Amino acid sequence: MLLLLPLLPLLFKGLLCHGASTVGLQVPGPHHLAAEESPSFRLIQISSFANHSWTKTQGSGWLGDLQTHGWDSVLASIRFLRPWSQGNFSKEELKNIQAFLQLYLHSFPREVQAYASQFQFELKPEAWVSKGPSPGPGRLLLVCHVSGFHPKPIWVMWMRGKQKHPGTRRGDVLPNADGTWYLRVTLDVAAGEAAGLSCQVKHSSLGGQDIIIHWGGYSVFWILICLIVIVTLVMLVIVDSLFKKQSSNQDVFSISHPAFPIGAKTQDPRNSGHQLCLAQESWIKNKLLKKWKARLNQLC
Repeated sequence: MLLLLPLLPLLFKGLLCHGASTVGLQVPGPHHLAAEESPSFRLIQISSFANHSWTKTQGSGWLGDLQTHGWDSVLASIRFLRPWSQGNFSKEELKNIQAFLQLYLHSFPREVQAYASQFQFELKPEAWVSKGPSPGPGRLLLVCHVSGFHPKPIWVMWMRGKQKHPGTRRGDVLPNADGTWYLRVTLDVAAGEAAGLSCQVKHSSLGGQDIIIHWGGYSVFWILICLIVIVTLVMLVIVDSLFKKQSSNQDVFSISHPAFPIGAKTQDPRNSGHQLCLAQESWIKNKLLKKWKARLNQLC
């Protein structure tokens, strides 16, 4: 369709030539074209693309420095700016030319957008949840923020399990300073109904791997981390209890060091080294258990 553009000046040139013999002398003095000069006709098209769904096209025809034609983008029709601009074309011929221009100007933006889409870049969104201003007594305003994504189209929804929450309210997609986009999606719920809710994000850059943020600020990744830590702690407790049960069946050698207070009874000196190792292992495991519990409190 882009190849049609070079044909347009020929159509307008033909239009003007049909009327040149009768209207040539009607052109005002400053715009008078001397007989020995070859008049040049120019067609100017200006197309603006604000986004993938909004375009605006302006067109004009010029004979030298004199504008002779314009394009009405609202009515999709030619505007003849001079009494002689229609030349000697019949109404049927002018109708065909106008239909040709309508087809071209309708198809041109689509061709440009299709070509540009081949070079469109993608950026993954970042998502987080927060609590907004209270909408009333006993109610919560849950806010899901999504930012830094490109292109603009995105799907964000508050979910309960796999069901869309009907109370989801989507804001406008707003531009960031770096050319990416930002979206805010809210949900007004009773305070007792917030548990089990999550914000789900779908975007072309994610490759089908949706982002899911559970209310409370933790994603699935952090929930898995917490579960791993809990399982590890349980295993350490079990091992420690078995170790203590085994140690209780043996007499423990008395150690004077304050870090290992393990009783006052003594046994055969040949077993003292073994008993010392057991006491040290017990002290180290207790230390590890305390550190794991502190780390668990920070994460969960």
